Parts: sequence; structure tokens; C-alpha cells
Amino acid sequence: MTLTLDELTIVFPDQLLLENSPEETEQLWQESQNYSNDAARWNAYLNRLCLNMTIKYLTEDTQPEEIPQISLDLESLNQIWEVVNGSALSIGETRIILIPTEEIDTEEFAIPQEWVDLPSLVGDYYLAAVMEPEEYRMRIWGYTSYQNLKSKANYDELDQIYYLGQEFMTEDLNVMWVTRELCPQAKPSVEAIESLSLDEAIALVAQLGESSPYSPRLEVEFEKWGALLENQNLLQMLYEQRLRGDRPTGTNLLQWFEGIFETGWQTVEEVLNFEQAEIGYSFRSSVGISRGKKIDLGMQFSEESVALIVHLLAENDTEKDVNIQVHPMGEQIYLPPGVKLIVMDEFGEELAFVESRDADNFIQRNFTAEVGDKFSIAVALREARITEDFYLE
Repeated sequence: MTLTLDELTIVFPDQLLLENSPEETEQLWQESQNYSNDAARWNAYLNRLCLNMTIKYLTEDTQPEEIPQISLDLESLNQIWEVVNGSALSIGETRIILIPTEEIDTEEFAIPQEWVDLPSLVGDYYLAAVMEPEEYRMRIWGYTSYQNLKSKANYDELDQIYYLGQEFMTEDLNVMWVTRELCPQAKPSVEAIESLSLDEAIALVAQLGESSPYSPRLEVEFEKWGALLENQNLLQMLYEQRLRGDRPTGTNLLQWFEGIFETGWQTVEEVLNFEQAEIGYSFRSSVGISRGKKIDLGMQFSEESVALIVHLLAENDTEKDVNIQVHPMGEQIYLPPGVKLIVMDEFGEELAFVESRDADNFIQRNFTAEVGDKFSIAVALREARITEDFYLE
């Protein structure tokens, strides 16, 4: 059962409860898309929500010198969120680390090692936040100081996480503000990590930059991983490398409407002779854009190739009519019997196909695709099969 904000206030009277508007929440989600996988996008989204709501709260009725600022910078945090949970803000000389989670179990506070043992990321205080994005709210259920964390937490070497029991956390943030003002603690002293050599850095970025559905933070020993994160240039290279690995491969059909064509795609007239082009012209007469590509199936007949023709018609901003045709090339008039034109979704699941018969001049399939769709087209004959991937982004 989901509790209302008033009910949560009764249950957790000493904890900080914050709300966000649906409009701001949606905007933060839209700003959290430039990541290599769904887990990283969601991690960035939760961290943006947590950071935004906390800064907004701390800015209310605050003296100018006490207005919170994003620690590091937003670009660096964007890159960190690709691989690590957590964010940082600064109030004067005090750095506060925010660790959001959707777990409602608050028996332990889990802090990634990066925010504790790296000189550029370590904080003075650590805040634990339970996020409820669908309810547009968050709950900061407690905090700890760096000194308390290092002395009381259990370190899990396998997960590279510090776990601090609830009994060592303080719920009321007012205690933190008073302690910071009246009894300031010594700044954390963290030993610097040895820098990577150039060869090590290049190899590490190449290894960890490969696309994956999860963070690569546990794939190498922490000393090397930490050295990579400590170097802003290497962190940026890692982030960009992982994004490049996530970008769809194949042909971006939306770019055709901007006059941008990938290598290999030619005008229909360059691929087919006049008679062949005229045969498939009925759809193309009303189409916005047409392009063709030579497909070599290794066929045991004179020309050994067929032409894959793609016709596009923009129905509206989000939907495009797609007509796919396969034609013989050169002096051939007919396709050999048994040539298959197969339409598949992005997972390789067959959606539709057509097969040539005796004396077919060409074969074709029509369908509608939406912006964001990915699909594949296969042309096959007996054991030979060539697949072309397409997307609309």
C-alpha cells in the first residue's frame, strides 16, 4: 500500500520528505536519455531527481553564501551516472554526497566505493534517499559523516560497496547542520591513486567502453577503475565510447529525408536499368525518397546479384510508409524462383515475407514504420542470406 505524504510524515517524523511536480519530473526524464543502456538511463534519472529536489529544498530561504552548488560539474556527473550511482553538491566548503535508491528497505545504507575512496569524489557527509518517481517524491531517511562511515561501515570487496547499518545513521538532518556549524569535522584525507600509463588508459577505455547492459565498474580492480575516474579526460572518453557502442547499426532512414545517405545506397536509376526501374515505379510515383543497393547472394546464375530497393513516403512527422522491393539486375528480366524478401523486427522475429515464383519481375512488401522503430530486411535464396538493418531516429 502506498502511503500519502501526510501518512509518511506521521510514520517518519524526523525524516525529510520532498515533492516534485509531474512536469519537472517528466522534464528530468527527458534529460536522462543520453546513456548507453536502460540501467544507466534510470540511474541518471533517479540521480537527477534526487539532486534537483535536494538543491531546490536547500535553496529556500538560504543566504547567498550557503546556496548549494552542484559539486564537480553537471557534465562530469552525467558521465559518472553512466557507470556509478550517486551525485554531489557543495555548500561552501562542505561536500554532500547523495545516494538515491528505490529500495524501501532502509536497514542498510549502501555507498559505492568511488564516493568514499577517490580524492576527487569523497564527501564530508552522505545522505541516503528513497526515491518514488511515480509518486513524484523522495525521502531522505538519514545521513552519516565520512568519519563515521569509514569507522562503522562494512566494506564488501565483491560489490565494492560500503554498507552502513541503520543504527549508525542519523535521521534528522538538522543535527547535521548544527554539527557542521558548531563542531566542524576534519576534511577527509584520501590517499591518491596511482595514474594509469598511456597504454593502460587506452586499453582500459577500449575494454570497458564496449556496450553492455550494466556498468563495467566491477570488471577490473578498483585501483585501475579509480584511476580512470580520477582522470576527467579518460572518464569522458569512456562515456563517449560506451555511447558509440549503443548507437544503432545499419541505415538511418530518417536521415534520407535530410539528403543524407549511407555508403552503398544509390539512386534507383543507378542500380536498375530503365525497364527494371519502370516496373516498380507505381509506388515510387508518390514516394518522397527512393534508394537502392546491390545485394550479392552468390547465386549460380549469370549476374549473381539482385537489387534491394527502398521507397519511403512520409505520412506525417511520426509515421513513414515503407515499400521494400527486390529486383533482378543487369540483363535479367525475372528473379530466379525462391528468392525470399523477409521483414523482421529488431529482435530478429519474422514479421512477414514474400517469395518469388516463376517469371516474377520483382517482389515487394509494404508496411508502416514509426519514428524510433528498428527493423531488418533479409534477402535469401537457398543457403545464401543477406540482412540489412534499418532504424528511424
